[in-house]
Amino acid sequence: MRQISICVLLTLIACTSWCRTVKVHAFFWSDKIEAQIAMRAGLEQQFQHYNAESSELKFEITPYVAGDGREGILNQIKQLEQAIPTKPDAIVIQPPDLSTASKALQEANAADIPVFSFDQYIMLGNLTSYIASDNYQAGWDNGIYIDSLIPKDQEIKIVLVEYLRVSAVINRVDGFFDALRSKRRKFTVLKRYEGITPESGVEIAESFLKDFPRKKSVDVIFTVNDGAGLAISNILWDKGRKEILHATFDGDPKAVENVRNRKLTVINSSQYCAEIGRETARQVINYFEKKPVTPQVLIPTYPVTKKSLEGFKGWLSTPSESPHSEEFKIPHKAASALSKDAKTKTVIRVGIAPYCPYLCEKGTNSWSGYLYDILSSVAKNGNFKVQIVSLSNDDLPKALLANRVDYIILPSYLVRYQPEFQTTGPKLGVTFTGALFTPGVRMRVVDKESLTDMRIAFARLGQENELKLDPDEFKKSIKIEGTDVADRMIKTIGERRVDLALGDYNVLRYTMLRRQHMNLELQPTSLTGFNSLSLVELPGKTSPVNFPELLGEWMAAARADGQMNKILRKYNLLDWKYYR
Repeated sequence: MRQISICVLLTLIACTSWCRTVKVHAFFWSDKIEAQIAMRAGLEQQFQHYNAESSELKFEITPYVAGDGREGILNQIKQLEQAIPTKPDAIVIQPPDLSTASKALQEANAADIPVFSFDQYIMLGNLTSYIASDNYQAGWDNGIYIDSLIPKDQEIKIVLVEYLRVSAVINRVDGFFDALRSKRRKFTVLKRYEGITPESGVEIAESFLKDFPRKKSVDVIFTVNDGAGLAISNILWDKGRKEILHATFDGDPKAVENVRNRKLTVINSSQYCAEIGRETARQVINYFEKKPVTPQVLIPTYPVTKKSLEGFKGWLSTPSESPHSEEFKIPHKAASALSKDAKTKTVIRVGIAPYCPYLCEKGTNSWSGYLYDILSSVAKNGNFKVQIVSLSNDDLPKALLANRVDYIILPSYLVRYQPEFQTTGPKLGVTFTGALFTPGVRMRVVDKESLTDMRIAFARLGQENELKLDPDEFKKSIKIEGTDVADRMIKTIGERRVDLALGDYNVLRYTMLRRQHMNLELQPTSLTGFNSLSLVELPGKTSPVNFPELLGEWMAAARADGQMNKILRKYNLLDWKYYR
């Protein structure tokens, strides 16, 4: 929307000649979403308190507000482009999605400017610290509570309101469905809508009433925030759809009142918004006081239900212990490696789609790729063998159900909404769409509108959600298929047959390095959302070795001793360790 150009010095206290002023540029997303306003208030409060007490450092904050919607996303890009060349001492940012600020983060890294991200993660750069709510736990709490309200033998009919372009939402959705699976619940997702703003909530509610006019056709509507969720629940209540259970997030005071009055909403996993801002300020202060900085801080959420709502004191309060801490506890399985002395014939069959750099086929039953390297190391440590079964992403779930494999590795979206599959163990990567083009071209790919009037080459490449470009809208687009799509996409750009190529970011990045195409630029985008690469099993299946737990232990150790980075560097990849 606008840059607030006047530098704000929180608590105006004159510095002596030996007092240092630290210039922090703070980039906020919205000045309309109440939860985000509370986050900003906490951040400014903490700096103000510090300035009042300190005689050695004073923090001067220059705030920027991007604004909501598409215009806000583009505006934040401009704000960052203008601010980084001024070389502030630090940058604090609340990005609107996982990719928008990625290029700016890399530019700040190159300029040795520390970057602190709050509320949302930023891909493909080095954050000094990342502070957010524990959104996976929040989603888990919602799932466990919904399970407790519906008879065990009843299949749960769910309508989902999501926005899979930000880490917070993805973690909330994954936590919710993982919790239902942990209870062995049968469920079906009847429809998915996209929206997080009050305006989108009104539109979704109207569509919902047309799509599901019959009462009791939907058991649960699950919204990923109060921005859209509050509007949806109020409209459905007013229209007499009082039979629906509503689960949501954030802790908006009006939404909490709906829980109190039993007005559709039965659980609201509420954030301590101001504490997110305060903790961000603490990490910045620690950095400049040369104290330890925590790379990732997850702030607890509070599950507001009709029994627990008195314990939540609002967005400005400090975290208190969840009243359902044992009930909502995420289970942990103990590892069970095979004896090092035993000559075992135990074989774990793992299905993976053969796309480099995930899995690269070198010959008959001969493999490379970062997933293969990781799995081989885990098997060696655990004294068992891993057999790779190469299948397409579409065929992997079928193979698991048919017991042709013991585990599969694939993007979460392919199994997220299906009750018969259980994601397990650590995440094994992140998949998203990359935009490839000639350097020097001013390109900001934030949505389909960004592609208007462009000649585009696209493919269902690697692990991404299928990218659909309507021929009527994009008459100059070329869909590329086959086993060498990355090379062909790069060739079409080099021959100037298209302006832009869209495909799996990791596949394009790896292929560019292998072919030494350094004359092209590759940017991450949120066009098809973001998906974690997940290890998937069938619930209740037993195994002689606890493979997911051993995998998690190996990855923790490999990150600590540098082995993980060594593997990823071979394939021109970056670690996803703070993307849950």
